[in-house]
Amino acid sequence: MKNLIAIGLGAVLALSSAAPVPAHSLRSLEEQLHKREKYFQAFNKEAPVFALRDAAGRTNSSSDLRGKVVVLNFVYTNCPDVCPLHAERIAEVQGMVNQTPMRDRVRFITVTTDPRNDTPAVMRTYSENHGLDSVNWSFLTSGPKRLNLIRDLVRQFGHKFTKQGDSYQVHGVVTHVIDPEGRWRANFYGLNFQPINLILFINALTNDIHGGNAMPRVSWRQIKM
Repeated sequence: MKNLIAIGLGAVLALSSAAPVPAHSLRSLEEQLHKREKYFQAFNKEAPVFALRDAAGRTNSSSDLRGKVVVLNFVYTNCPDVCPLHAERIAEVQGMVNQTPMRDRVRFITVTTDPRNDTPAVMRTYSENHGLDSVNWSFLTSGPKRLNLIRDLVRQFGHKFTKQGDSYQVHGVVTHVIDPEGRWRANFYGLNFQPINLILFINALTNDIHGGNAMPRVSWRQIKM
């Protein structure tokens, strides 16, 4: 197995109260995360497929994302509480990933659960409001005429989808991780997971999957904290 990116102890201690132990395989890292990250759950099954549009009307499909690690979450922009916090947690992870050579091997995907109200104009301002970088992040929708696509996708990822009134969406706060072969490999639940643990898992997937090309070794001391 290929080694993970080298991690500077000082940077890790700054990110986490318990310093992560470098792992040498995806399996050993999963074992460690099960012990120290209570919001982590490992999977190994085919991820749901999708073909959705971004704010510019371009189609983004799960098949287009093969070869990259995908970090996927669901939100709706009228959400009054957890969705903005979830977006900012994803932006925090993205900011750290994008300081490493992993940037070109990871794609962050946010899917709206409210296509009627999350119009292209609304979607275009979302990254500005929450610090997400469009260099490797996309906000996707089915469009208002294909609501069943979103509802089916939400259910396939294990969320409950209900309506309250005209448009209020209810869904779980989960960060899904898909490997470069299109397999669903993990969930990180809620908002209290340690970002460094998600980053370690992403790094393991970029290095480990069935002999794929490894990322260059870098030091986390190079990352601006």
